[in-house]
Amino acid sequence: MIIMMGFYNRKPGMTVEEFRRFWSDVYGPLYNKHPEIKRHLRRYVQHQLDAPADIPGQSLPFDGIAEAWFESAEDIGRMIEEPIYKSSIAPLLEQFMDLGSSHFTAYDNPVYQVGDAPALVR
Repeated sequence: MIIMMGFYNRKPGMTVEEFRRFWSDVYGPLYNKHPEIKRHLRRYVQHQLDAPADIPGQSLPFDGIAEAWFESAEDIGRMIEEPIYKSSIAPLLEQFMDLGSSHFTAYDNPVYQVGDAPALVR
């Protein structure tokens, strides 16, 4: 299993509310809408971050984190080569995300300290 993590910052000038609405209501649903994307992507999770209100001066360096789960690195490549990804999903990133200050990484050795690996529904 390969899990890609995206640490996202919103586009300059965009409010937190605008970022969240676009990310969750426009961008995110596209991954579930297209079967040609779903055949490569096993799970997509968005985490909209809030700084804990009870910790003075606490701030978070990102507006959100996303997890994209794949069976293999090849599936990542296959998904981003899908015509629908290139034409309808990837171009939206620049509309709500500051790509220069956002970061991406991937890992393939999840260790479950409590509970088992979550079931993946195809």
